[in-house]
Amino acid sequence: MALECAHCGTRCDDGSPRCPRCLRATHLAPVEAAPPRRAPLRVAALVGALALAAVGGAVVALRRTPAPDAPGVPAAVAPAATDPLAVETPALRAVVERLRAERDATARARMAAVEVHQRRVAPVADDDEDAPPPRAPDLLWRVLPSQRERVTELDLARLVAALLRAAGDTTAAVAERTAPPRIDEPLDPSASRGAFVAVSGEHVVEVTQGTLVGAASVRHTALTAAELAGAISSQAALELAASGAARDRAVQYASAAVEAWTDSPAPLAARAKVWALAGSLPLAESDLRAAIAMRDDGALQLALARVRLLDGDVVGAARASVRAAALSPAWGAAAVALLALRPVNEQLDAGAPDACSLLRQARAPWTDDAYALCSPDVADDVRAAAARRLFEASRDPLRVAFAASMLGADAGPALRAKVAPHARREAIAWLSLLGRPELAAALREAPDAGR
Repeated sequence: MALECAHCGTRCDDGSPRCPRCLRATHLAPVEAAPPRRAPLRVAALVGALALAAVGGAVVALRRTPAPDAPGVPAAVAPAATDPLAVETPALRAVVERLRAERDATARARMAAVEVHQRRVAPVADDDEDAPPPRAPDLLWRVLPSQRERVTELDLARLVAALLRAAGDTTAAVAERTAPPRIDEPLDPSASRGAFVAVSGEHVVEVTQGTLVGAASVRHTALTAAELAGAISSQAALELAASGAARDRAVQYASAAVEAWTDSPAPLAARAKVWALAGSLPLAESDLRAAIAMRDDGALQLALARVRLLDGDVVGAARASVRAAALSPAWGAAAVALLALRPVNEQLDAGAPDACSLLRQARAPWTDDAYALCSPDVADDVRAAAARRLFEASRDPLRVAFAASMLGADAGPALRAKVAPHARREAIAWLSLLGRPELAAALREAPDAGR
């Protein structure tokens, strides 16, 4: 027996505590059951969790003060009802009408990619826009120019797919990328957020570039509604955990994502990040090992090295860093980890490659400065300037610690302001490895250092 909300007409499964769209609990009435859907109980459970996420996240967003460099983007997600790609408000009507007017499916997909990309790189028109929950496609479009740094690949893929779906493209979907663009780099450098594209017929939209390519050129797997809801829940879990305000709820959402999205290591890696932020390091390592068993990847191996380092297993961290560099030799982060763990790897005789040579062949813009810090042929003034640039441009605790170790004791005050509270334990561990105990002590004395 299905239930229908007398207020908004949305149907949900029997036993649902409230309407997944309007969240009312007193307007549900039994109706004739709808046609069966794939995994209905799983979808219903996850939709209920996401609905609670939107309400709970709203409270968190109102109670906490946003970070100075990331105002306005909510920690909550849309309730999503039965369709996470629904466009609920008229905010995107003009865009949808332009897409609908294009009859050629390929041209329409290319137009959607360009529309979102141009919006993403547009000048900021209203920098003080707020973005309250839920994190729906309409809202993402509104805040994209001013909050582009915090909009994820998943957000962009959902936005493109939602626009195409609203314009009549029934093939539009969000898909997980399952192989990296370059074989010598990791699939998802964050090892927690996942990698996503939008799919339209025989084409794929590379959402970070705004380009349309043939579907055969990108290895990907389209997500079902339940899996997409799991990806949304996983993203919400990461934001809540990083905020430090609702980590128990973050674990709940991350676990719901793992249950809903079983064919990918991404939700396991995200839950590992949540466990690590909550201080449950053995559980984080367990999830990362399970994720690696599904897809061995340089970023997952480096994430494992970070967790082991926090747990005091320096030998295990060193071995994972060697594996990360072997899988992703052109990835700068793996090379920096090798530099930090070089004394341990030398004692282990682990056959680690030369980290400085790896940095020389890495492609990220910041790796030129990182290479200058380890190369013996660089003048001292050039090395100092490179360290300052790397320090200012970095947020990752590993890179920040690496740059600070070259700057010396003078970096102490700036280091305390630079490293976010949830990343200080890791930064302290890297600084200790890099032979800067005075900087580690200064950071340990900072407020919230153990958070």
